[in-house]
Amino acid sequence: MSLFEALFSTAVFASAIRLSTPLIFGSVGGCYTKKVGIFFIAYESLMLISAFFSAWGSYTFGNPYLGMLCGIISAILVGIVFGILVLVFNGHSLIVSIALNFGAWAITTQLLVSVFNTRGSYFDPAIVNYPRLSFKFLENTGALNTILNNNIAIVYWAYLFIFISFIIIYKTSFGLRLRSIGINEIASTSAGVNVNAHKWAALLFMSVALGIAGSYLPLSGVSTFSEDMSAGRGNVVIAAVLVGNGNPLLTSLVALVFAYCSAVGSTLTTFGVPTQLVQCIPYIFVVLLFIINGIRNFMRNVEQ
Repeated sequence: MSLFEALFSTAVFASAIRLSTPLIFGSVGGCYTKKVGIFFIAYESLMLISAFFSAWGSYTFGNPYLGMLCGIISAILVGIVFGILVLVFNGHSLIVSIALNFGAWAITTQLLVSVFNTRGSYFDPAIVNYPRLSFKFLENTGALNTILNNNIAIVYWAYLFIFISFIIIYKTSFGLRLRSIGINEIASTSAGVNVNAHKWAALLFMSVALGIAGSYLPLSGVSTFSEDMSAGRGNVVIAAVLVGNGNPLLTSLVALVFAYCSAVGSTLTTFGVPTQLVQCIPYIFVVLLFIINGIRNFMRNVEQ
């Protein structure tokens, strides 16, 4: 197989679909806080906390969906902490976000030692993974079967979540109020919109989405939790939300392209490309996106 064929193989696209799942949940969830005007960059913390408690919940109850519920609850609690510090006590959202990111790493590392008596990572078949779904109508479709079939349920949920969120944000009165608050909070208050209630609602939506995203990491087939398991995915979510400007369709497209870059990186190692270079590819893409977004914003300001 040539390099070109490998880069556009069904295996790469199938891998990209799977790898995009936590990024899509995280970035589309971030669209809610982006649109309501909350500056939030602690995606890494919610994803990492959720990953640990999802693994713990699955290990304890023997059910991945109960594990996911534990992850969602933990992410919501972290979101509530952020909301109390920022929305109630008017703390600086940037400082609070950084503190949460570092705190999540420290807490999960300590919990790994306290709960599972180990450092680094913990593997146990008792951490039950999400079951894979197989659709018979895809079995004779060739490439589509390879790309779309035999995935865990939340892979399909992620793409459904994109369109549900687009409808909520752009086609409902709730979404209209979210966007109006983000554009002009004072005018929204004057129009009788409960600004705080909508900000808390957006924070809740985002926390639930990040909770599901975090649950994917230990329960997607690895039965493992490791320190810093989110591995910078929260930073990718930040880039996707900013470049997509809070639009679920554009934001998820950025997440999908990043996942494709990650899948391509794994393929390039089989052609003798240095691992260090391969690991840089997705993040080079993120830097390029920030540059393009900066140029786009600059040109927009010049035109105005």
